[in-house]
Amino acid sequence: MKAATSGAMRGAGLLPCVLLAAACGSSSPSPGPAQDAIDAYGPGWSAVHADAGNSDYSPVRGARRLVAAWQRQFAGSINLGPTSDERGRLYLTLNSPAGCHLFALDSATGDTVWCSAAVDRFASISSPLLDREGRLFVADSRAMHAFTTDGEPLWQAPIVGVPLSAQFTPDGHLIFITHIGRIYVLRREDGRALLPPLELVPGATYTPGEPVLACATGRPACPSANTPAIDPSGRFIFTFWTPGTATSGLRAVQYRGGAQPSLTPLWTNESLPGGSASSPTLSADGRRVYVTDNDGSLRALSTASGEEIWSFSFGYAAAGSPSRSPAGLVMPAGGGFGPVLAVWDRGDRGELAWMQEGWTNGGIPTQAAGELAYVTDLVGGVINELVVADTRSGAELERHRLGLVGFTVGTTLGLDGTGKVDVVAGGYEDWEAKRRQPVAGKAKKEDKAPAPTPAPPPTKPTKLSYKDQRDFELLPARIEELEAAIAKGETILSDPDLYT
Repeated sequence: MKAATSGAMRGAGLLPCVLLAAACGSSSPSPGPAQDAIDAYGPGWSAVHADAGNSDYSPVRGARRLVAAWQRQFAGSINLGPTSDERGRLYLTLNSPAGCHLFALDSATGDTVWCSAAVDRFASISSPLLDREGRLFVADSRAMHAFTTDGEPLWQAPIVGVPLSAQFTPDGHLIFITHIGRIYVLRREDGRALLPPLELVPGATYTPGEPVLACATGRPACPSANTPAIDPSGRFIFTFWTPGTATSGLRAVQYRGGAQPSLTPLWTNESLPGGSASSPTLSADGRRVYVTDNDGSLRALSTASGEEIWSFSFGYAAAGSPSRSPAGLVMPAGGGFGPVLAVWDRGDRGELAWMQEGWTNGGIPTQAAGELAYVTDLVGGVINELVVADTRSGAELERHRLGLVGFTVGTTLGLDGTGKVDVVAGGYEDWEAKRRQPVAGKAKKEDKAPAPTPAPPPTKPTKLSYKDQRDFELLPARIEELEAAIAKGETILSDPDLYT
């Protein structure tokens, strides 16, 4: 998960949509490999990280050209990327002081199709999950809720704790874990429980409305801080910080359906130092699970045993989940002003594919067919630009200025039937704390007298390239735009009603 919020709103949500002009065909995108075997998922980007395996990958052939479509401001914080369906609607949750916390938007215009205040603000730490029958599932601090995709309430089932998005089981039921460690399996049709919840922390309680800020970075006070993954066999995998232990880790629980459904613990691997803000991401064949820790490493584990296969240190605490391609290219999320990079899974090791040290990774790099990735570059550590990158080399193919200030929380790809792909990025203003975090993995320098610095060699005057000269000329306007954005944010944050 990228961020969690509680009573105080962290900032204004800004949702820009960029239409990528490319011929992508006119049919709905096929689900990813994990979704193909789990029929309950709706067509499109129906889960928070695209599919049951949290791949953040779209099988739609990606577009290389960006055309601005719309941008919309919300009086609240958007903590997760939206989901989308084949009708061209986006579904998102919002943390706001009052009013609606669940929205359906027209992806062509950004206009509200409907919104609902039936869920509380804690729904904002989940993205709506969509099934093939046109139902939408999202939880808040009191219950799991089901709606039609036209906003009509269907049912609600009381729960203890707050889930960070849900998944579907291979036999089509709803499965999720709340932040205190309770696993529920509910019927999609009516919300009825198939079996008693599995309590990983026996006796743990939660009072609706209590803050869940520890879930933002996967700290001990939030044992289950990320979205789980599930494979076609029913293996349910999630990050978990067992109370009283020194490190976080991954766990797997086996779900079995049928006449006597059951949940059986499989394995535990407690090897994520400092916790994790990463949802587990399954490999295309389901044999491996990728996860990042707050110590700056990407790890690959066996989904069968939980044993670590390899670990790759990239030097910062990722503030979100990695994306992965079917070929095994893994791209960690941003955090701590780290660079954009990609890592190949070479079987027995992780190998750096490429690194763009001149880009600051400002979110989750979403990958798409055609060997493309959509990356947010936090230019100057402040304002975001959406970059289309060639995943074979990391080369920049196209760039579009979003105008977002801070870390983006998700990029959603979906097909609208007209040969255009939507890319949606939502910003959250929990970034100020991240700005103060040192880059993990770098040793602290000892206090000692600095060595004398040798005089630099004489340098020849360098003529700016056309692109650099153009950027230099646009710099004053960019500074003015940024100052206006900061002033607007300060006005919003000064509203006393925001914190009630």
